[in-house]
Amino acid sequence: MRVRAVPLRFLSAVTVAGLALAGCSTAATDTDTAASDGCITDFDPGVDYFPDKSEVVDAQNFSITYENSYQVLTVDEPYPGAEPESYVLVKCGAPAPELSDDLPDAQQISVPITSLYSGSTTHLPLVTELDALDVLTGVSNGSMVSDTAVVDRIASGDVTEYAAGGTIDTEAVVVAAPDVVMTGGTDDPAYSQLREAGIGVVANAEWLEASPLGRAEWIKVMAALTGTEARAAEVYDGIRSDYLEVADQAAGAEPAPALLGGMSQGTWYMSSGGSYMGRLFTDAGAQWPWQDVASTGSLPLDFEVVVAEASDAPTWLVVNSWTSVADALADDERYGELAAVGTGQVWNANKALGPGGGNDYYERGVLRPDLVLSDLVAILHPELLPDHEFTFYQQLPA
Repeated sequence: MRVRAVPLRFLSAVTVAGLALAGCSTAATDTDTAASDGCITDFDPGVDYFPDKSEVVDAQNFSITYENSYQVLTVDEPYPGAEPESYVLVKCGAPAPELSDDLPDAQQISVPITSLYSGSTTHLPLVTELDALDVLTGVSNGSMVSDTAVVDRIASGDVTEYAAGGTIDTEAVVVAAPDVVMTGGTDDPAYSQLREAGIGVVANAEWLEASPLGRAEWIKVMAALTGTEARAAEVYDGIRSDYLEVADQAAGAEPAPALLGGMSQGTWYMSSGGSYMGRLFTDAGAQWPWQDVASTGSLPLDFEVVVAEASDAPTWLVVNSWTSVADALADDERYGELAAVGTGQVWNANKALGPGGGNDYYERGVLRPDLVLSDLVAILHPELLPDHEFTFYQQLPA
């Protein structure tokens, strides 16, 4: 017999809570079984149950503090303009802690979690690099996923979509009862409903970090949820070391003039020097007229202003759907005025696409700024990395 789904707007708060309990009753049993060897079986308040502790080095938007049986994860700005939000991550098997007055409304989440709904493709490399892919049970939109292992899990039914049309199916999430829904650093009215239903909602606002390494360090947030702090430190230290090594190579080279960005709905969006991409371009040894602008966002400019200031740059770096220079000219014939179109040095970060068109640059590139930087240095200073194999960027044919 098929049970007819009832739209959430017709469900009372009591019904939603009941669905959560119904969904959690089985989930709790599964969790206990799956995580039995990682949980506390004989609690001792004097024992430190977090021997591997994360130290935050470059990220500015989150912090982690430790007590014997729980961690406090605080995201300073969960979404633009929001107040700080803290989460109490309690080692499974430990009793609920007595919290100080500054944590009255903090969600308490048992860790390590065994089921995660991910609100952004940028979360996916975090679980794969931490060897925790089995934790992933939901993605907001499967068509945007490029990682083949995740695509396979979606196809097999091990991972479900919960916001394929851009709107969270709150009822379906409540019934599935994941341990945590991780946000993409934006607000959504559904999140308060999920919290009321007893589901952990944890903000991942890595995109508000201005530095490439700061964004990559959010792997430590995922590690706090999955109990993989030692692995996260190993991964991040390697990324950081490789990034700084390549940046150091580029720092010794003559800056290379470059044209950045492109037109969107009549406006050219240019990276400022203080933005995330601006820092990558600077570390790669690029030079462009708006490099000294300290703002963290993109600069909206008129086409004529860009042509006057930067049209003679021999290299043009873009991120869009173009597969050839002809595609660029089809979008706007004025691009023909740019020197890089004449030299053929138009590079697009769309080399690695998933089966649904999702761009791995937006997915894995956030965790791996060392790979992005290496691509950029190989484009701008090919003599520094003569044998480089490109990960994200490709030179567009005519």
